[in-house]
Amino acid sequence: MTLVCVRIDNSFSTRRLTALADTRASFRRTDGSWKTLSDTTTKLFALPVRCFEADNLVSVIGAWKDPYFESQVGLGFSGSCFEALTIIAHISHSLSALVAPNGDELTPTKEGLVHLIEKITGAYFAAHSGDGNPSVSMLVFGFEDGKPWIGKIVGSAGSNAQSHVSFADDDSLESTGQGAVFEQRASEWRRRIKKHKNQLRRQGQSKDDSDAAFEHELSQARHDIAEKKSTEEEMLLRIESEFAKGIGGVLQRLELGLDGDKVVAGFTQDDRSYLSDVSFSVTLHGHLGPIPIVEKMGRQIRKRGLSGAETMTK
Repeated sequence: MTLVCVRIDNSFSTRRLTALADTRASFRRTDGSWKTLSDTTTKLFALPVRCFEADNLVSVIGAWKDPYFESQVGLGFSGSCFEALTIIAHISHSLSALVAPNGDELTPTKEGLVHLIEKITGAYFAAHSGDGNPSVSMLVFGFEDGKPWIGKIVGSAGSNAQSHVSFADDDSLESTGQGAVFEQRASEWRRRIKKHKNQLRRQGQSKDDSDAAFEHELSQARHDIAEKKSTEEEMLLRIESEFAKGIGGVLQRLELGLDGDKVVAGFTQDDRSYLSDVSFSVTLHGHLGPIPIVEKMGRQIRKRGLSGAETMTK
């Protein structure tokens, strides 16, 4: 199992969709205990959405060129890793090659994107042997005409895939996996922070002094950051929890936002040690290589079974 959540984040005066996920891959033994396979699995993805006219096919190769529309959607999953990663590969291939055969420069809707993902998920499981009772739950999120949306798709062997999608607002908090306790606790923290923030907003409406107005805006910003950190803290508590053996590893974050009218995605670099030495140049002249964007998330998490000196830093 796992834990994934998606919400609106307004901190630092930038509105975006933020997804958090743990990174543990595990399975339940026949005696009910959990076996951890890896604490460094990727469960958040940014997938390109590209639309083409039928005339833009590169013959022989079968590739499409010069898209008339480009965007991105975010995706996080819980459930069976092998099945989920296979389905995500199919989704990525399909979303990056959407074709308008009649020459109309149509753009995708949130309902259309989620429906396509649901159909791909259902088709995959319909051809599955069903061994191991695999299941997958995915949160998909993006922007339509500048408005954020969040969708959910669930599928398993032996049953029909299902989905729903809606526009997101500041109160939206969608989660999947072992998320019931997390969502309840995180929602309560966010409700309290928002209540206090609204009280400050009403008090600030009567302030004409520029210094007082500045202090009011600063207090509002602090509440946005407090909401952001409280959600991360609750996620970290669930990663540490003795009652969530299927959740663990590090905390991964994907953020989707708007740069003008263009959707952009950014990942926060986590502390996967095996990736620390692979940042090298891919050219012989100068430097060209990955540059991790690092932001400390929450606090330090101790690896169970290790000494206190061996920690995983968020």
